[in-house]
Amino acid sequence: MTSPRRVRKNTVLILAGQAVTLLGDYVALLALPLFVYHVSGSSLDLGLTTAFETLPTVLFGFAVGVVLDRVPIRRALIIADLGRAAAFAALAAAAASGEPRVWMVFAVAFLAGSMAVAFDSGFQAWIPSLLPREALVGVNTSLQVIRTSAWTLGPLLAGVLAARAGGFQAAFGLNAATFCASAIFVVALREVYPRPRLEHLPWLRSFRVGIAYLWRQPHLRVATGAAMAFNLTFAPMEALLVALAEDRLDIPGRLIGWFFGGHALLGALGLAAAPVLARRFGLGRVFVIGLFFLGAGFFALSVTAPAIAQLSPVASTVASVFPAGLSVAGVSFANVAFTTLRQQIPPQHLLGRVTAASRTLAWALLPVGATVGGALGQAFGVSAVYIGASTVLLVVALSLGTSSLWRVRIEPRGSHLDQAPSG
Repeated sequence: MTSPRRVRKNTVLILAGQAVTLLGDYVALLALPLFVYHVSGSSLDLGLTTAFETLPTVLFGFAVGVVLDRVPIRRALIIADLGRAAAFAALAAAAASGEPRVWMVFAVAFLAGSMAVAFDSGFQAWIPSLLPREALVGVNTSLQVIRTSAWTLGPLLAGVLAARAGGFQAAFGLNAATFCASAIFVVALREVYPRPRLEHLPWLRSFRVGIAYLWRQPHLRVATGAAMAFNLTFAPMEALLVALAEDRLDIPGRLIGWFFGGHALLGALGLAAAPVLARRFGLGRVFVIGLFFLGAGFFALSVTAPAIAQLSPVASTVASVFPAGLSVAGVSFANVAFTTLRQQIPPQHLLGRVTAASRTLAWALLPVGATVGGALGQAFGVSAVYIGASTVLLVVALSLGTSSLWRVRIEPRGSHLDQAPSG
């Protein structure tokens, strides 16, 4: 019998652990591109930083999925946390040296990204063993609220640290400490539904089983394909957001943290509707609506940028927050829906492989998008990149309105979603 006390304790540990580490992540969200821009001043280097951080997903994602279904996930998560802590501690030391080089950022981004492949896939695949099925949407929504709240506070804290309280080394040191704290929370978690013992098939065959299930499951196949388009277009917008704020919206450096924090806060407030929308309309529609909001918000921000830049610094910051906040809410809706679909549809013994395979495919175009977007931003301007990328997202979202994904709802265990479809 499931222990309600253990479920409550696991829930608290999951949310508290992620709150700590995500705060550090979003300190780095602003500190890392500001550091790169401070060192080189190049839009291309901003794109390359994101590319190096996401490239490990393409290189290692499929292999990580097989590993996660063969080893204790707790151990893999702890190693990943400590590896990321070491990477950011090294970057803090480089920043403190007074002679940082861009290649150092690229190296740390690649190492941290490699560890994140194991942690993110493993953590998502482990949650169904820690909590009952009916709690997944609520916990995933809470995690996304924490993420967007950290998106609100992290950049503000990064701006203070980078400008006044120890510089970039303090920001990166804080991030390293949060990964150490995350490892402690992982140690305290206990499985409520033990994972089934996996038969040790040969690596290639084990990999093919996970990929075959993902391909035959129509809802996951469509959602993964849509997520590939999502990441291809979102990567350059995320990588160039600092450049958009400074160069096109004319937001001064002292207010950039408020811009990042303000639009993240609006996104968090909108996310409160996610569980209600999921129950009323289904996970598929929440996913599609999220893509549409993401495209619409950044499209509006990019086309109104010349007018916003004519305002006073404070007014331009406030005016920019609202369309960007709509986009953040869209990202959150899409992430909650996609994560929950991946946790509810596959059988438990395939969760590691299916989750990692889906995430790998979804992230496969991130390095391409970030690199090409940075180059296009350098050649044609940041606004052109935002208008083009957001238009693609709007087209994808509208096309999904006629797909099978639009009709997907949350279904109980034992439904046809737990079987590998034949078509």
